[in-house]
Amino acid sequence: MAQVAIQQADNLANNLIRLEKNQSIHPFRYKDLGSMATIGRNKAVVDLPFWHFQGFFAWAVWLFVHLMSILGVKNRLFIFLEWMWNYFTFDQSLRLVIKQKTNKNRAPES
Repeated sequence: MAQVAIQQADNLANNLIRLEKNQSIHPFRYKDLGSMATIGRNKAVVDLPFWHFQGFFAWAVWLFVHLMSILGVKNRLFIFLEWMWNYFTFDQSLRLVIKQKTNKNRAPES
């Protein structure tokens, strides 16, 4: 889903520049770059237009692509270190905030 939005944003920005220069705008054309998904620890699937693969290598490719899409070297470094920590410590970093549901129709307890 992100690729569609990114490509649409690029097309919009280019068309706004073209409109400012009184040039004709270009219609949006989606270019399928493929898709990737992690399905567990050391497991992923990569579906590119020219190549399909899965397993550990796909998982490493998924990590690399997502790490490189993060802006800023400092952010990339911190996220990489956090991923490494989670990988070696098996820390899931799942934090849930659970709020107790109250019944407003019930009489208060005394």
